[in-house]
Amino acid sequence: MSDVERDQARELARQIGVDFGATLAVALAYVGDRLAIFRAIAENGPVTSAELATHTGLNERYLREWASTMAAAGYVDYNPSEQKFALNHAQRTVLLDERSPFNMAGAFQYAITCIRQLSPLTDAFRHGGGVPFADFGPEIAEAIRRMFQAGYEAWVASRWVPAVPDVHQRMLAGGEAAEVGCGSGQCLIPVAKAFPNSRFTGYDVDQGSIALARDKCVRQGLVPRVIFEQVAAEAIPDSNRFDLMMAFNCIHDMAHPRAALRTIQRALKPGGAMLWSEARVSDQLQDNLGTWGRSLYAASTMHCMTVSLAHGGEGLGSVIGPSLARELALEAGFASFDALPVDNSFHQIFVLRK
Repeated sequence: MSDVERDQARELARQIGVDFGATLAVALAYVGDRLAIFRAIAENGPVTSAELATHTGLNERYLREWASTMAAAGYVDYNPSEQKFALNHAQRTVLLDERSPFNMAGAFQYAITCIRQLSPLTDAFRHGGGVPFADFGPEIAEAIRRMFQAGYEAWVASRWVPAVPDVHQRMLAGGEAAEVGCGSGQCLIPVAKAFPNSRFTGYDVDQGSIALARDKCVRQGLVPRVIFEQVAAEAIPDSNRFDLMMAFNCIHDMAHPRAALRTIQRALKPGGAMLWSEARVSDQLQDNLGTWGRSLYAASTMHCMTVSLAHGGEGLGSVIGPSLARELALEAGFASFDALPVDNSFHQIFVLRK
């Protein structure tokens, strides 16, 4: 082995060590989120592990080791002179404030929910097919809501829709909009609240998510102006109905994304528009190499791609750049495809015209 090769091996081993520790830290952060340990530190800190045990009713020895892990990871602060743990403002924002687009607690939940499916995923590597969305259980829908809701609340009604001025005016005056892949309403409900003169329909194939969305709708007094239907995007029956169609972070999950886009194009009114978001990536693998690309390709393999392949789908995967998105849009019959002129660190947003 040459000196250069030895240095490369040393660096790779170091990186694997970093990833090993990060994987275990994420698993323990999931425990801290599920057992509300982070919240207990925020509400009572600075605290020793013994004090934390008193506040939570949990085992002190486990809490001490857990908190040591979180301190080493930088998720909590540690004062060695007092042997106390605390959360600073940034940590509270990222770990506890679900109104903030920087909140990442849902990512812990998403990761662990995916890891639970490693056995059937391994079988899919051997035999093809995939892991159906339903097999991930109800936590996957909760994780997705937590990961995306704050961003949608902050951006869609205030920035993304206004960036399409004519459609924005229709929604202000009283138009009709729909969202495919709406989940539990994490986007559609706040958008509906922002445009009280308009009507909204959410479509999703997941029964549990639709049930949650309907319950939210009733509790927030939005029925009948907002409704949710358990319908696949490619099965929407309407033509020339909607001023605005939205599909955020979901087209790539679908078994039949091309059919879904054709159906959306047909369902739009003349002059209507579709807003479509995907992760901010390049079409070229070499441009996506790094931390962001690693997260996206891994999530794609463990969730996004496999839920599509489980139903004999195309398995597009979550890394869709603008060139592929344009190709899919034009193939579906849209007359135009453009990037929405808004800046976002996580999403690229496309506007498609009928």
